[in-house]
Amino acid sequence: MKEELWRMVKLFLLWCLLYSVPVIGIIVGERILKNDAIMNWTMLLGFMLIAIVFFGKGYVKLSFGCIERRMIWPVIGMSVLIAAAYVFVEITVFSLIDIGHLFPKESKEIHEASQHISGIAGILTYCIFGPITEEICFRGILLGGLLKMRCRPWIAILITALAFSLVHGYAAKLVGTLLFGIIVGWLYWRTGSIIPCLIIHIVNNSLVPIISIIRGQPTNTVLIVILIVGLLSLAYGLWWFWKKFNFADEFNQTINTNQ
Repeated sequence: MKEELWRMVKLFLLWCLLYSVPVIGIIVGERILKNDAIMNWTMLLGFMLIAIVFFGKGYVKLSFGCIERRMIWPVIGMSVLIAAAYVFVEITVFSLIDIGHLFPKESKEIHEASQHISGIAGILTYCIFGPITEEICFRGILLGGLLKMRCRPWIAILITALAFSLVHGYAAKLVGTLLFGIIVGWLYWRTGSIIPCLIIHIVNNSLVPIISIIRGQPTNTVLIVILIVGLLSLAYGLWWFWKKFNFADEFNQTINTNQ
């Protein structure tokens, strides 16, 4: 257990060290030079470096875990369904409770931050390599490490989901990111693979700006219908994973075998 704890700490410190590259990009590009292109390209290169180091060196295993070859495409499809359903649920709930009115300052900051996402580098950073970087840290390093140390699964999932939520920093998104972290953490534990988490996170980040642009101002009735469909779709996707994968109790054996 001590060896695994030390390994997790070393990998987390390495992740933090490499993450300093995109942080420098934000400081220099956004705050000093006021240049979004420099910021986005520096962040993209930093995130790509993290993915190359952790997947290339095998520090985080990019494997299908307990997912059999014949189940790969169904898993991809269900992961996309869960991601899309979650996005619709989150956006409709935010619209129904008028999140902008409840948290005007934070909502304005989130909107202003989204304006900096531009060009190929910005899109790749926000939609693909940003999610990959976060999944490497919170599921691959932290959750994987806690599970290897025989931490109770739901405690490990909640700890990493809470950390994931707090890192995002906005009270307006606290509950949403917490639930998202619980869902992808549960899927990681259930399947022994980070791949469903990556798919869901990438699709989630890709859909949010698109839906935010095209959603317009639907009535509450329309929002409630969308919410119900989204909840049913989300529940079905999670039930499908629960039904198809019964390997959660063998998680430690699986990840140790993949090392």
